[in-house]
Amino acid sequence: MNAPEHRTRQLALDRCLQLLEEAQVGGRTRIDGPLGASLRRHLEHAGVIADHRLEGRRIDRVLDDIFSLQAQLLGQAPEDRRQRTGT
Repeated sequence: MNAPEHRTRQLALDRCLQLLEEAQVGGRTRIDGPLGASLRRHLEHAGVIADHRLEGRRIDRVLDDIFSLQAQLLGQAPEDRRQRTGT
C-alpha cells in the first residue's frame, strides 16, 4: 500500500472514531440508521466493507473494531479494550 492510500485509510478510520465518540458523548449507546450510514461510507473509504449491519450494535463494541482495524493498518497487534476495562 502506498503512502497516500495508507493516509486516506487512516483518516477514514479516524473519522469513524470521531463519529462514534461524539455519539457516546451525546448519550447514545447504540448505532442508529444515520450514524450507521455515515460509518459505512467512511469504512468504504478505508477499504473496509462491513460484514454485517452496524445499526443496533453497541457503540463500544464498534469502537473496539475500529481500534483493531487501525492497529492492523499500522502493523500492530490489536489490543482488545474489553480486556483492559473488563467490559
